[in-house]
Amino acid sequence: MIPQETIDKILDRADILEVVEEYCTLKKRGTTYVTCCPFHNEKTPSFTIFPKTGTFKCFGCGKQGNSVGFLMEHENFTYPEALRHLAKKYNIQYKERMPTAEEEKDQKLREAMWIANDFLAKEYVKQLHLPENKVARDYAYKRWGERYCTLVGIGYCPKSSRIVDNSYISEEVTEALRLRNKGGYDFFGGRITIPIRDRQQRTIGFISRVIDDSLPKYMNSADSLVYNKSKSIFGIDTAWRETSRTEKVYLVEGAPDCMRLQSIGVLNTVAPLGTAWTNDHFKLLRRVASSVCFLPDADPPKEGEQFGPGIKGVMKSGELAMRCGFSVSVKQISVTEGKQDPDTYCTNISIFNSIEEKDFITWVADLLFTEGMTTEEQGRVVNQIATFLVNIKDETTLEMYFSKLTKYGQTKRVWQKAVDKQRKAKAEAEVKAREEKEAGLLKKYGFNHENNKYYSIGEKGYYEWSNFTMQPLFHIKDAVMPKRIYILRNEFGNEELLEMKQEDLVSLSKFKQKVEGLGNFIWKASEKELTKLKSYLYENTETATQILQLGWQRQGFFAFGNGVLFEDDFVKVDDYGIVRLSVGNFYLPANSKIYRNDFKLFQFERRFVHLGLSTISLMQFTDQIFKVFKNNGKVGFIFYLATLFRDIVTRETRSFAILNLFGPKGSGKSELGHTLMSFFEIDNIPPNIQNSTLPALNDTVAAVANALVHIDEYKNDLDINKHEFLKGLWDGTGRTRMNMDLDKKKETTSVDSGIILSGQEMPTADIALFSRLIFLSFDKSEFTEEERYNYQMLKQMRSQGLSHLTLKILSNRKKMEKEFPHEYKSVMANVNEQLRGFPVEDRIILNWVAPLAAFRCLESNLQVSISYKEMQNIVIEGIKEQNNHCKQNNELAAFWKMVQFLASEGEIMEGGDFRIDYLRRLKTDIIDANWSETRPVLYIQKSRIFMLYKKHGKAVGDTLLPEGSLKYYLEHSKEYLGEKAGIRYKMYRKGLLVYSEKEKNADGSSKVQSTVQRSYCFDYAALVANFSINLERAKDTDIDTAHIEDTEAATPKQTKLNLT
Repeated sequence: MIPQETIDKILDRADILEVVEEYCTLKKRGTTYVTCCPFHNEKTPSFTIFPKTGTFKCFGCGKQGNSVGFLMEHENFTYPEALRHLAKKYNIQYKERMPTAEEEKDQKLREAMWIANDFLAKEYVKQLHLPENKVARDYAYKRWGERYCTLVGIGYCPKSSRIVDNSYISEEVTEALRLRNKGGYDFFGGRITIPIRDRQQRTIGFISRVIDDSLPKYMNSADSLVYNKSKSIFGIDTAWRETSRTEKVYLVEGAPDCMRLQSIGVLNTVAPLGTAWTNDHFKLLRRVASSVCFLPDADPPKEGEQFGPGIKGVMKSGELAMRCGFSVSVKQISVTEGKQDPDTYCTNISIFNSIEEKDFITWVADLLFTEGMTTEEQGRVVNQIATFLVNIKDETTLEMYFSKLTKYGQTKRVWQKAVDKQRKAKAEAEVKAREEKEAGLLKKYGFNHENNKYYSIGEKGYYEWSNFTMQPLFHIKDAVMPKRIYILRNEFGNEELLEMKQEDLVSLSKFKQKVEGLGNFIWKASEKELTKLKSYLYENTETATQILQLGWQRQGFFAFGNGVLFEDDFVKVDDYGIVRLSVGNFYLPANSKIYRNDFKLFQFERRFVHLGLSTISLMQFTDQIFKVFKNNGKVGFIFYLATLFRDIVTRETRSFAILNLFGPKGSGKSELGHTLMSFFEIDNIPPNIQNSTLPALNDTVAAVANALVHIDEYKNDLDINKHEFLKGLWDGTGRTRMNMDLDKKKETTSVDSGIILSGQEMPTADIALFSRLIFLSFDKSEFTEEERYNYQMLKQMRSQGLSHLTLKILSNRKKMEKEFPHEYKSVMANVNEQLRGFPVEDRIILNWVAPLAAFRCLESNLQVSISYKEMQNIVIEGIKEQNNHCKQNNELAAFWKMVQFLASEGEIMEGGDFRIDYLRRLKTDIIDANWSETRPVLYIQKSRIFMLYKKHGKAVGDTLLPEGSLKYYLEHSKEYLGEKAGIRYKMYRKGLLVYSEKEKNADGSSKVQSTVQRSYCFDYAALVANFSINLERAKDTDIDTAHIEDTEAATPKQTKLNLT
């Protein structure tokens, strides 16, 4: 069973153009695309795609739907199969679960209802086009136009028809949908039918209208498993995409108003279905819109009333919309003697645009404040408007409203007092509601409390259960270790905040041990009374979900250790570690009073916090970064931007590069890491990869989502498991382990962070790892006074944390979601064009393009001193440099591997073809070095080794570099120390030393012949570290321990027997 939130994500992400283009060739026609229908034979294209609504419609065969519907029809997929296909296409990760028997039964019934409604919708369209139903057809075409009727599927159900009886629709579905009237005929007989579709384009019901003056004028489908008038929204199928794009939705009273506005091009219009707007309606719309604009009917008021029903309804619904977090406005049609509504008034887009849009609160104030009002009447209006103002959380916005409202004759102080009064009344009402609920529960379970003691009164009289009471706060949901938080108060006035594991409440002994461990908190009753108390506490407990991974959450907010960013507001945790949001309650234990002073726990969560201490602007901070770190700082900044929206980026890229900072000690590489981390933390303490275990590293990278993690001290001699771990970070592969708390189920921790990897060695030992990096080199380790001053200024700026800048950038998430897929393709095309004729490994391009595309998406909303054009040039150079390193190290690794092989096979000899000398001083054509300690230097004869390299390469069929290219790579490698003349080598022939027949040693033996050659010089220790070669011969005095161990194993020592 695919979770609903995953289905919503798939529908949001799926692009109808991309889906259909895999099967059809599309041609642009205005704002739409057309092609010949893939579902029936035709020569003239009638299959039309509407990108703004994410839908398709064939005006030939009538088939229509969204991306899911297209795949179901074209590929013969089931609904879940189509969803799985799209999830894979757009790299959307999710977990399916097995449905319960009841859920499976309901799902099958839902699917049968969707099929039945879809069948009826098509039948009603057929009926509309029959000659005998011309009156209905003329009415529909005159009202909405032929094309619009065809587009939305308006139909007709003839009077006294039995379409349902003559169909395959089962009796169970017929009754569940109430498809017959009392006379046994079709329920919508004699009416125009307008399909109601959900955002997945499934037909969930119908609106019907008579074509004469009979009543009732409109009738809707009955509530069912697939349709509920309090939750379903008319027009949502068409409005969703445009609402998501504009973050705004227009709200009208009825379906005809919605149809009119959508038909003139206001696609982001919706209407309720025979009911007022509800919390459920607004909860759904809040997912894609931040503002709503009401268009009330211009009804004349009834006798004795000030306003008509339309305006009164908007006053009520507007307040509810504000409580749900919307910015609210109103477009009001002028009230005339007759009724006017958007359906009759807005006959074209110009008329719609001409209606003035006003802020909701000032619109209400304009209506309520009239000339000649008494002071008492004005006071009532102030209090009424204050009920709206109390929903505004931001004090600055509230102050601005006070300034606007003073024009009605009241001071700011009057408005502030009115708001304070409403806030107090609201809080008192909430307390009263809780107390009434609590009193009802106590009566239900047969006990009471007084003076912080539980007691009951039975046949034997007063029975005291405890000397304390428990105030239930939250049940913390967790699959492995659920917890409950309580405040305990005893009869002596002592109070304790307590977190109890569920197992602490299972038995009386564990419960008593837990509460008595806090002090004088004594339970005196039996387990029977404890069970009653638990029943009462559980029923009176709110639930919360513990946040186990900081950063971006699937529920739509970004979590720090001390609060969350939700809908552009930072909501701090309370004393209990709870954050209350409209999407649920969440638990951040690090800042609970329970753990606040226990500094050994939650150390990372205490650093990853938003304190809001700094007021430095993004321009100031980034300018300083760029001043200190130059182009490396610019690349680091755009990597940070991409990381903030990593989940959006990886939907397109399916991978996320590691930012590698390479350079010698004191070059500033780690400082760039610390600087980037200050966007999230105040004191960055990166783990040392050399000393950390794999589980610890895995926990580090999995601690956050859409945030940075810094790992320090990379070296090429890491063990192979850590190399594999680093490579796995590129495509988000987590570490899988067996969870013993979950019945030995395998548990995989996903990697959702952006990784910074710093170190003093270039990661070229494993080219597969190097190609997964964005490689930045820091070559400078000595700095001027001005450069040191700039660095100190940067340190001072980051000392208080820069999380406030992260909050501002995160407000661009909707922009990223909408624009990144297009920008990524565009930037990729630009970069590939710039690199034409320069062969580059695809993976390296992919690594660099992702953050560049993220920057291009956000550039217009960021106050920074760099441009996309500048960053594109920097990225192009970075790609070329990294590709050169990658290619160079690939070829160099092959060369040194060949050298190692030739030495092991005796083809080249130490002392004859190469030498390893331990030196403190070396002078070559490029260096004159004096070292404090001896260093091994490798000398090689160029001519002979190059000759053998070619000979052996040809023999084994390897592709060889030209000698000129090989020399270039060797001379530009970081291990190269230069060229030196006058290096003496012994002469060998067929592996044997060549002796002089004429020249003798002092002892009379023949001298070994030698030759002097120009030689390449290399840092041998660096070669060993980077290419794992070993060219030194074992000395005769070295003990062959492996051979000894093998010999001893083969011939074990015999214990001497004592025969006496």
